[in-house]
Amino acid sequence: MLKRQKTFFTNCSKLYIVGVPIGNFDDISIRAIQTLQMVDLIYCEDTRVTQKLLNYLHISKPLKSYHTFNENELTNMLIEQIKMGKNIAIVSDAGMPIISDPGFVAVRQAIQDEIDVVVIPGPSAFVTALVGSGISSNRIVFTGFLNSNDNKRKKELENLKDIEETLILYESPHRIKETLEMLKELMPNRYMCLARELTKQYEEYLHGTPAEILNLIDEIKGEIVLIIEGATRKEINEELNSGSIEDHMKYYLTKGLDEKNAMKMVAKDREVSKSQIYQYLKKK
Repeated sequence: MLKRQKTFFTNCSKLYIVGVPIGNFDDISIRAIQTLQMVDLIYCEDTRVTQKLLNYLHISKPLKSYHTFNENELTNMLIEQIKMGKNIAIVSDAGMPIISDPGFVAVRQAIQDEIDVVVIPGPSAFVTALVGSGISSNRIVFTGFLNSNDNKRKKELENLKDIEETLILYESPHRIKETLEMLKELMPNRYMCLARELTKQYEEYLHGTPAEILNLIDEIKGEIVLIIEGATRKEINEELNSGSIEDHMKYYLTKGLDEKNAMKMVAKDREVSKSQIYQYLKKK
């Protein structure tokens, strides 16, 4: 069912999704400050972290812990409070809610219940890192955090290595070395940028290949953003041509091509006729 909301001209209570600084408190917007001053209650990941920001801004508001492990449980209560006339804000510990942080469940439920959702834009770590990386932003794929399990994380990277868009992912300090080792194996010549401690005193950008960045890493602190240059067509073709024709076909079939067009692409990559590919596969 179509829903249409004009959020600025209604007097009803609303859900506010408020972007907050990713490190430097001075990055907060005037509108974010005004919103946090106005709302009745703030739902946040960690009340201790948000309290530090509110103290800095000289704002006193009741806080409610709202994170990945309890958002499904608490969202109904949050929605009911808005229906009872309270204006409620959701904030992350840093950056924009929902971007690898809680908030999606509440926004989806609010829209279903015809509650106005107002987004107060703010800083985002991956946008900040992308802008400072020197890597193309024309087409991007943002994956957030990869799986914490080493084997599953490597599988995810294997599935992402052939994308031609700029790849953006988050990583924690205690996993970054292992992840870079995986990237060194899977994308050895790929140019990338590691950004850490963004907007803080020790902000740093490391540019180079996975091996070059590994040589500079010792004790890394703070959340990390990795910006990875997209695969080139030449790089993809070289890898496909070095494998079996069956795997080459499978690559294009998983891209959504039918068998006829997949065969055509395999023949083009390998600089042979389509009939040769057909005859080879027919024998299998």
